[in-house]
Amino acid sequence: MKNILCFGDSNTWGYDYTTYDPALGAGQRLPFEERWPGIVQNALGSGYRIIEDALNARTNMVEDPYFPHRLGIASLETALDAQAPLDLVIIQMGVNELKHMFNLTAGMIAFGVEKLVTAAQQSYYNYPVPKVLLIAPAPVKEHIADMIFGFSYGPLAYEKSMQLGALYRDVAERHGCGFIDCGEMDFKINELDGLHYDREDHAKLGRAVTAKIKEMLG
Repeated sequence: MKNILCFGDSNTWGYDYTTYDPALGAGQRLPFEERWPGIVQNALGSGYRIIEDALNARTNMVEDPYFPHRLGIASLETALDAQAPLDLVIIQMGVNELKHMFNLTAGMIAFGVEKLVTAAQQSYYNYPVPKVLLIAPAPVKEHIADMIFGFSYGPLAYEKSMQLGALYRDVAERHGCGFIDCGEMDFKINELDGLHYDREDHAKLGRAVTAKIKEMLG
């Protein structure tokens, strides 16, 4: 059996914007079979085990004071230890770093995800080093600053998000990773928050990841 860790934020968790409750300031989760890790599991079958480790508001290398205990580098290292042995680690991170309070350039965001990649490329308990598939997130909506979470993301988020695909590709090439750029997949991204994938986006990503896993793991 091939063991695959899917490590990410709300777009891996499967945040369902259609269930957004203004009173709570949050929404619920897509069913397993409709979010991309579940689509991958169902497509690959019993010879593969998809391990979801996704968390809303998770960041790479910076602490969010409004959403504590979501530091990606720390939780990834814990997951790599807890879930060993792993054949593949899939990383899709970086959107939450677009929040204007962090004041990070696109290059700094990519540098943060590079730290996750190098953390994943380690041996635990003398098992082989897992392969890594890096996924660049889809750009946010151009007018995200005017949407429901715009107070967090501000006017520069879109421009930064448009740069991530090329920067992540460079990280993947330098570290010998597989790579998928959601920015090349014509995602819709919903018009409520300008951030989260809809069901069709999850389906597209699920198909792309399934094909890439077959390519990488045979």
